[in-house]
Amino acid sequence: MRLVHIYAAIVLVGAVFFNTVVLMPALRRIPPAHSAVVAQKIGAGLMWLGGAAIILLGVTGFLRLWMLGYLPAMLSPRVLKIASFRWLALMIASWAALFGTGTLSATWYRTILTKKLSYSAGLRELEDRRAEQARVSGWQDRLAYINLTLAVLAALGGIMASS
Repeated sequence: MRLVHIYAAIVLVGAVFFNTVVLMPALRRIPPAHSAVVAQKIGAGLMWLGGAAIILLGVTGFLRLWMLGYLPAMLSPRVLKIASFRWLALMIASWAALFGTGTLSATWYRTILTKKLSYSAGLRELEDRRAEQARVSGWQDRLAYINLTLAVLAALGGIMASS
């Protein structure tokens, strides 16, 4: 269980790091039409990879807490009195925030960024869609930096709790 948890954490942090530090800057350097196609192809893979890693982290993390008998302590005020529990709480809070921002990001990606226009769409619909995509892309960029921070905090919490 611990091995799967650690592997999922490595995959998640790696995917978030790759997206934020490598992919996003590269996409800004190529023409928008090419950037959209590349982002759609790679983004879909990263969404599945990151989503699977977040779910695995949640399942294995809570199972490990339950198996070690820590779950009741994590739900009590005692969590703030023991250093390793504080680090576990940081890891859990970061995971929960990542789950939320990941869900929001995936929803935007599927419903706004990859939505296709009908063949009968006019210039006004095209401009409205482009404006909506630009607005959501700006938020997606901000979320990527938030996700990177949360992933690093979760990893830090896990490392410090295990030492």
